[in-house]
Amino acid sequence: MLHYSIEMPCLLESLRIAAPFTDAVLHELPDVPERARLIHDLTLVSSEALTNGLRHGERSGAQIRLAYTLNPYGIVITITDHGVGFDPDAVELPDFEECPEGGYGIYIMKTIMDDMRYEKTADGNNLILTKSWVVR
Repeated sequence: MLHYSIEMPCLLESLRIAAPFTDAVLHELPDVPERARLIHDLTLVSSEALTNGLRHGERSGAQIRLAYTLNPYGIVITITDHGVGFDPDAVELPDFEECPEGGYGIYIMKTIMDDMRYEKTADGNNLILTKSWVVR
């Protein structure tokens, strides 16, 4: 099992730090079916989850943590912030007829990932995303 994590200031500018970190971690994925597509999807999910955490968890001086745990059978992505928190099951589907500019993040995460859960702990808010795969 491999574990990678990075803590950054809880500012949207931290996306510039997170992108190359995410890219490096995801290129450690094992040889799985449709690996390139999986890397693309996990990059998208990571960006959406982190952006939500940065937007909604922003507090003066706060940090946000992005963590990846890889094992031979899947990946767990955890975003930890210190915002108010939320219930991802209470987030409504985006209005696909109106095509709003935002509001697709939770839908994308739920569509791509096998499991998405949220927990509030003494250490902050954790959004935990899991994706399994079959190793060749």
